[in-house]
Amino acid sequence: MTIMTIPDQNKGARAHFLQLTPGKLMGLRRITDEKNRFKVLALDQSNSFRKALKALHTKEGSAKDPDYAEIRDIKLKMVATLSPLATAVLLDVNYAARQALNSLALPKHVGLIVRLEASKDPGIKSEYEPGWSVEKIKKMGGDAVKLLVYIDTEDKDNVKAQINFVKEVSKACAENDILLMTEELSFPRKGEEKSSPSFKARKVNNILEAAKLIGPYTDILKLEFPGFIQEDSVSQMEENLHHLNEAAIRPWVLLSAGEKFDLFAKQAEMAMKAGSSGYMAGRAIFNESFESSKNQDAFLKSTGVERMKKLNAIIEKQAQNWMERYQITAQDMASSVDPQWYLDSKSKASDSPRPSGSGDY
Repeated sequence: MTIMTIPDQNKGARAHFLQLTPGKLMGLRRITDEKNRFKVLALDQSNSFRKALKALHTKEGSAKDPDYAEIRDIKLKMVATLSPLATAVLLDVNYAARQALNSLALPKHVGLIVRLEASKDPGIKSEYEPGWSVEKIKKMGGDAVKLLVYIDTEDKDNVKAQINFVKEVSKACAENDILLMTEELSFPRKGEEKSSPSFKARKVNNILEAAKLIGPYTDILKLEFPGFIQEDSVSQMEENLHHLNEAAIRPWVLLSAGEKFDLFAKQAEMAMKAGSSGYMAGRAIFNESFESSKNQDAFLKSTGVERMKKLNAIIEKQAQNWMERYQITAQDMASSVDPQWYLDSKSKASDSPRPSGSGDY
């Protein structure tokens, strides 16, 4: 794979990773493969799981609403079947994070990323899941925090509220020394649909500007595909991806956004060639498993597994090693460690002998 040069405006980001604290660095290593690339299974959905199961029940002649146990069990089934092929799995606190640990469904070699935010409709200010926090994700052994923000970069009030929340979460992640992955999502305004020309006309620029706004406050970016795979020319999509890679001052992964798998695979291939470091995908992999309860297991074990393998092959062939993105070597990382790294600032400033255990660590 060709090692890309660092875009001029992003060279300062190299220092961010050379100075990455040990908790964040350990988390980053846990959720990537041996060549520092991301293969992440996203299973943190709540509302979409309820809707899909409700539709399945209706299709099969039942009007019952899915309960906690049903949603939990299907998520654990997906974790057990698909996550062995991932470097990490993204889970929600409601149905799957601790449940996957307690059931031993989550393999030992797979990293754990946990959703922080409450499930909200687009346009509503992001909030913590009630009773949940960065500190609790760290305490339960999470490797990274995932935060989603719906953002309209032309709406000053929306931008102010959402970026302030990102800053708040970023501060909490720094205090608890845990990696932060932040996801941006564009959304239609009142009276629009995702297919509306007005929304589609501003979506690509919204993605680019959102990456710029969020980048300084996160460690990893989770970004939308900046284009329309069935409508745009290849040259237009490549140009958009080039601009997105330049705008992203952090390593970035491509989200699937519920896209059909074949189309997402094409998006992933283009994104990896442009500088993306991996994928974070969910519904593109497992969506059709909700078409039949009888065939659900067979679908996950066959089609689901094959889709993961196909995405992984794309990553292994094309994705950007995050260390190569910033031209960082293992020796650079080792050399960046201050001999007194474990001491707090007060102890470092003192000329008196430093007893063991006097620092933050």
